Amino acid sequence: MAKPKLLLVDDDKTALDGLVKILTRDGYPVTGVLSGYEALHLLSRKSFDIIVTDMKLPGMGGLSLVRELRKKEESVALVVITAYSSVKTAVEAIKCGADDYLTKPVNTEELVMVLEKLWEKQQLIVQNRLLKEKLKEKYKSSELVGSTPQMHRIFKMIEDVAPSMASILILGETGTGKELVANAIHCQSDRVCMPFVALHCAALSEGVLESELFGHEKGAFTGAVQLRKGRFELADGGTFFLDEVGEMSLKVQVKLLRVLEKGEFERVGGEKTIKVDVRLIAATNRDLEREVSEGRFREDLFYRLNVITIHLPPLRERREDIPLLSNFFVIKYAKKYKKEIEGFAPAAIGVLCAYHWPGNVRELENVIERSIVLCKKSVITVDYLPKNIVPNKEDISTIKIPLGTSLKEAEKEIIRKTLSMTNGSKREAAKILGISSRKIEYKVKEWG
Repeated sequence: MAKPKLLLVDDDKTALDGLVKILTRDGYPVTGVLSGYEALHLLSRKSFDIIVTDMKLPGMGGLSLVRELRKKEESVALVVITAYSSVKTAVEAIKCGADDYLTKPVNTEELVMVLEKLWEKQQLIVQNRLLKEKLKEKYKSSELVGSTPQMHRIFKMIEDVAPSMASILILGETGTGKELVANAIHCQSDRVCMPFVALHCAALSEGVLESELFGHEKGAFTGAVQLRKGRFELADGGTFFLDEVGEMSLKVQVKLLRVLEKGEFERVGGEKTIKVDVRLIAATNRDLEREVSEGRFREDLFYRLNVITIHLPPLRERREDIPLLSNFFVIKYAKKYKKEIEGFAPAAIGVLCAYHWPGNVRELENVIERSIVLCKKSVITVDYLPKNIVPNKEDISTIKIPLGTSLKEAEKEIIRKTLSMTNGSKREAAKILGISSRKIEYKVKEWG
């Protein structure tokens, strides 16, 4: 393994040259300078991994140098060397940002041990940073896809809130991608290397939900044959995504509020208090303010959860993302089912853009997967879409132009019908027809 680049700072030239010689012989790349000013000047041109400085220096003292170095070089490791009589000063240097200290006369073996320890720590920090970057890159290629202004605002919100510890409430209809947003926040946070745990509250009885959240002790109830950790324990140090939080009973809400306020709870049937460090992200498709006013949701819990709110729009309100999402899912499922499918026929994409999608992105994904499984061509045509998506295939996928119709009238009918298929989206109609959206806008204005 490569050794760290060292910078030694000492006004005693004989001692400095001797130490440079010994460390160079041991394989370290070493540079020596005689003052703090020289060190700062050199650092403006070169980078070092570890800096070893004497505390007693002419002009700029060792303590001042440590302060300056820590301001400019956050990642560099700092070691101070002091006389036995000034150990107190060395401790002060540690408080100012130094990582370790040695006393004079310097024991070379002890110095090498300190260097190896600090270098190992730095390598772990670098590996951790690379892992986080890799996970963030994974998030960027996740299924959270969109190019509309609404989605760009959500992407920016995710980026802004991810580093904080604030509780987040994600609102949106079923199938809009609330868990994807929660996972994206986790992947951009400092907790990225810790667990991401999800739990859906819907359809769970009060007793089962309580056990899932907090765990239970052996014998806590009939069937509890062994101790079981809850989701909060499993998420310790990481992020806990609680979906459909509006389905929770008032009794469980009280226990959840305690975890949010104090970071502690007891397992079902247990007496031991368990402390956890968990960032909570909740989601619901209900109107929680209305639930609060009607007494079905605790007001104090609502404010605890609702520090930051992210609203996810339904798919019908961002129709321009439908072609983008559709092609994303084609790539995903064509790969999964080992099929060579390039995309959609224009009429098929028009049908997808015109449909109202009550199940949102989840429904669209299911439709695309079904189409990929059934498709025997290189493109997905209207014939491979489910009947509920295309109530009248003949009427939607064809344009009837009687013989003798003028070219101008034929063009008008084609654009009108295509706009109807795309629910009025000029941008999508332009894509289907292979013309610019500006031309469609001009024609629409011309024809009124």
